[in-house]
Amino acid sequence: MAYSLDNISAVSSSNSNTGKFYMYKEAETLANMRASGYFDNAVDAGLDADDVIMLIGSDGIGFNQVNVSGSTYTLDEAITST
Repeated sequence: MAYSLDNISAVSSSNSNTGKFYMYKEAETLANMRASGYFDNAVDAGLDADDVIMLIGSDGIGFNQVNVSGSTYTLDEAITST
């Protein structure tokens, strides 16, 4: 399954210095959602480097920091609960 703009929502907004917090829910594993490039189209939702995203997947919940290299988005694992 691929990233869907319908499944992401901003939980909080902030000034440009502190980043934003998002929630993303999908019937996909955390590992698949954390794969490099999975969130490349998330720029449409406003996702930026250093934002935090909570993933709710088929195998648990994870909190991740967003990294951007060029046009490729990756997620660093921070906390996972299964």
